[in-house]
Amino acid sequence: MEVVKLSPTNEHIKETWILSMKAHNHEEDYVKKASMDLLIVAFKGSMEVDDFYQGDHFGETNVDDKLFPSLQRLAEGQLAKVNGLALQKFKELLNNAKFKSEVEAAIKKGKNILLTGHSFGGALASLATLWMLDQYTRILKSEIQIGCVTFGSPLVGDKTLTHAVRREKWAGHFTNFVMEHDIVPRMMLAPKTSVEKHLPTIFKFFKQKVNSLTTKKPNKLTSIFSKPRTEPAIDHDQLVDDKDRKDVEGFFENVLTNASTVASHDAFDLMEPTNSLMEKLSNDFVKISPYRPFGVYVFCTRGEGQSTTPRQQLVVENPNAALQLLFYLLQLPNEDQSVAQFAHESLTENFGYEEEVNNNGLQLENRVNLKDLNDHLLTSKSTRGDSKALFELNASAKWCLLAVEEAEKRKVKNMDQIKKSMKNYNSNVKESTTKIIEDLLGEVMEYKNKRNDGSVDYYEAFKLQNEHEDFKANVNRLEQAKIWDVIVEMVRRKDLPDEFEVWDELVELGTRFRRVYEPLDIANYYRHFKGDDTGAKYMVVRPKRYKFTQRWHQHANVTGFELVSESNFVAEVEELMNEVIKPKNKTIGQVENDLESLKNKIKGWKCDEKIAKEYVFWGESVLTKLEKKLAEAKQT
Repeated sequence: MEVVKLSPTNEHIKETWILSMKAHNHEEDYVKKASMDLLIVAFKGSMEVDDFYQGDHFGETNVDDKLFPSLQRLAEGQLAKVNGLALQKFKELLNNAKFKSEVEAAIKKGKNILLTGHSFGGALASLATLWMLDQYTRILKSEIQIGCVTFGSPLVGDKTLTHAVRREKWAGHFTNFVMEHDIVPRMMLAPKTSVEKHLPTIFKFFKQKVNSLTTKKPNKLTSIFSKPRTEPAIDHDQLVDDKDRKDVEGFFENVLTNASTVASHDAFDLMEPTNSLMEKLSNDFVKISPYRPFGVYVFCTRGEGQSTTPRQQLVVENPNAALQLLFYLLQLPNEDQSVAQFAHESLTENFGYEEEVNNNGLQLENRVNLKDLNDHLLTSKSTRGDSKALFELNASAKWCLLAVEEAEKRKVKNMDQIKKSMKNYNSNVKESTTKIIEDLLGEVMEYKNKRNDGSVDYYEAFKLQNEHEDFKANVNRLEQAKIWDVIVEMVRRKDLPDEFEVWDELVELGTRFRRVYEPLDIANYYRHFKGDDTGAKYMVVRPKRYKFTQRWHQHANVTGFELVSESNFVAEVEELMNEVIKPKNKTIGQVENDLESLKNKIKGWKCDEKIAKEYVFWGESVLTKLEKKLAEAKQT
């Protein structure tokens, strides 16, 4: 089910900013505002160093898969990583019975939910939104609309999280406002060790700035969007001494340097996705930030020399492009620009969203997709709506953005190649030399049905390999395996579109393939006594083509991953048979108990209406053999 996203209006955005600032000095961890059809929750943004960084480097940790079961690479089961302290803070929030009860009450009333936050509060809002999308919309099938608006939020998750968000089509639920030079959305690209000595000054400045904005009287806070401010602005340069200036400059330079490393690394990876040397250097020598953008990014930009003109917005939906822009938009505009002054402005811009949402709101008409972006960057096809700051990017930035687009094209092209092996997408099946998955599947189904009508079923017949038809079935198995192994390798290399693994046609076809062919692979494995040669059970060396397709199916059906499934349980029967013939690890009584447990699972699968029974081998012959062997063993 594709979740309907909550698209925030300009009034929503203004309201979220007001609440985000109000939350900073609120006693509780969040503030809320409810109407007849909408609940807005703003999370408190911490201004403490220890709430941003954990440990010496980047402070990432695996997500809790009970809270966020979708935040992983499905096939490999690789969990996403998030900021450990943000996750800890969110778990504490979930332990707040009041918060959960208010959310559930809103859902029961059919209210849409909009979550928001400024700075670290935005990171919490993002985690809360991911949790709600996973728990309420994907698992419980709730039809409420959920949205998230952040202002100057630090990055909170890694590439795996970004992939999962795009795979589930959740990216459009997140609107992340980023001022062109705001340092906070970039700061997690630098390890704590590189900026640690500067952090007390940085967070002291943040606290002062928050206090100056939130100590206004309530009526003024709620009216900042209806009339311009007349009170004189505080010159925060007066609050910074020489040491503080050096800290601010050092912090900026370290963040910029590390952002450059990350952006260059990812751009190179997009251009050379299979480069093993780059992978080794990344893993063994250079520890770069794991954090990456996700969702829709709204960059509020000005061209050089345009400080008095309204900002233009660049709406970027591709996270790889957003990462490149996080670095390249932070460049000094010219050689004469003071680094110290620019560094200080990068701090103050984290509090510049009030003017932006008041004057501009969300300029959806300026949305630029990646294809149009590069078409404009590399040609003279500019329009009045284009961002001048974007066109002032240097050649390196433009080529990195081009690499992002080319990577997307390559993934789509790879998917098109896979489609040629599928009947619905190969219009010239008769003339094509490409093996078609459904045709191969149909041939083995004929073999299965024919053998099941004989003296032995297709599992036993394939294991014996006495007839020419058995040989042909084995050739078919190898041809099918070749197709799916190529698919698996492309998934493993991350060289297919993010949504590939939840593509309905793929999941359905992969499930049919797994149920029909895996028993043949198991028969082939035990026919050659491979377990005796290596000591490894089939389940230990199980081919990825079956693991991957099983995980895709179970995710689509919102069930947990089980090692033993309806397509591979016969391998467990074979192992129990070996234990009876040549006992190693189990007594006869243990084998009997395991067999009984397996039979109960089989009964459950047979009663499951979602399982197409004609494709499954139910193991009658091998189960009968095992029971006979057990009876003989008990007699002796």
